[in-house]
Amino acid sequence: GQAGKKEQEAAAIFRDNSLALADRMISLLDPLRDLHETRVLVLENGTGYLARKLAESGEVDVVSAAPTEQMAEMANRLNPYPNIIYRSFNPYPTTENFDLIVGTGIIACYPKDTAQLLLQSLAAFCRRKLITELPLYRPWLRRIFHRENVSVGSEGGLDLSRFKRAELFDLIENSCGLLISEHRTQGGKMIFKAIRKVHQQTLN
Repeated sequence: GQAGKKEQEAAAIFRDNSLALADRMISLLDPLRDLHETRVLVLENGTGYLARKLAESGEVDVVSAAPTEQMAEMANRLNPYPNIIYRSFNPYPTTENFDLIVGTGIIACYPKDTAQLLLQSLAAFCRRKLITELPLYRPWLRRIFHRENVSVGSEGGLDLSRFKRAELFDLIENSCGLLISEHRTQGGKMIFKAIRKVHQQTLN
């Protein structure tokens, strides 16, 4: 009936957005460095698309971690691949080191305090590069005319954690100890690439 049709339409939108997100993430990668003999952690949204694209792009070992066992199982069913390990958070995404950590925007589904702690936790286990996309606060003029938790769009009405641009830079560069080397804003979200800072030796 009508309800089933709406579910199918929502699923199709989610699939298309997940594929587009995977392409955006991969566009920030250096294929020679990032996808050659690299350990990669993907924060899974249940589709497995990003993990699959990364696994197919080079000589990488991919661990795809989802917030729940059900999401991890669904991603495994949708995109089984020999060099992807699917697992769930327990309770954090990882306690192992990875060269590259890539997010699907799932962090923003947590309350803001938790989202910040998750990013700090991930940064501690990130050897080289972290890439993710997070929602920004909308300009004050738009907030006057639209409630903040409306028109989230592809997230199906979820009230996502949002960040100010300066707040994101402070979080990643100060609290997480990484350096944002590239960022783009699109559709009210900032996708960014953060790299591990090289500690310079003090010259005498």
